[in-house]
Amino acid sequence: MIFRILFAGLFIALLSACTTLPDGPETAVNLPSQLEKLKSVTRWQMKGKMAIRNEKEAVSAHVNWKTDEPDFNFRLTNMLGITLANIDFSDGMATLEADDKRWQDTSPARLIYQTTGWDIPAGKLLNWVKGLPLRGDDYKLNDKQLLASLSPGCEACGNWQVSYSNYGEQAGLWLPHQLMLTRTDNTKIWIKIRIDEWTIQ
Repeated sequence: MIFRILFAGLFIALLSACTTLPDGPETAVNLPSQLEKLKSVTRWQMKGKMAIRNEKEAVSAHVNWKTDEPDFNFRLTNMLGITLANIDFSDGMATLEADDKRWQDTSPARLIYQTTGWDIPAGKLLNWVKGLPLRGDDYKLNDKQLLASLSPGCEACGNWQVSYSNYGEQAGLWLPHQLMLTRTDNTKIWIKIRIDEWTIQ
């Protein structure tokens, strides 16, 4: 698998960097208004760090995710800023470039899994990473009326549990700065995302 070579040794402390994360709102948020605003946000960029674990190994890298829904570009780099993998989804086709090789598939999630062995629900994350549940998703709120956790409501969405923390305000919205995705059928499989910067367009 290409990531075993690309990410060797990168897992150490990337997600424990000293950037201070926001504490969230002081008072409760109007959730219906928040969710309606989030639905209208289709062009955004987030920068941060991402760690992924399966049953055998864990890897970590810096992530730069630019989105103009449904299209997006997802780039992973090492601590020196060198691109390790670039995933582009445009006009219904996903392209992954890494290690001077190129793969394509109509499904970003399937392409990532087939070429790397990592289970990343890329399509669902377009909404989940913003703290926006999809239709049918079950979710719980924190004391500020923002998403604390989410479980997919469809069988095809995978057995994921998403936990949220450290909300910060951007463009009049409260956006999560830490997410933890865990497979409920196998808790050894998880994804951690730490977002240092949101840009809403």
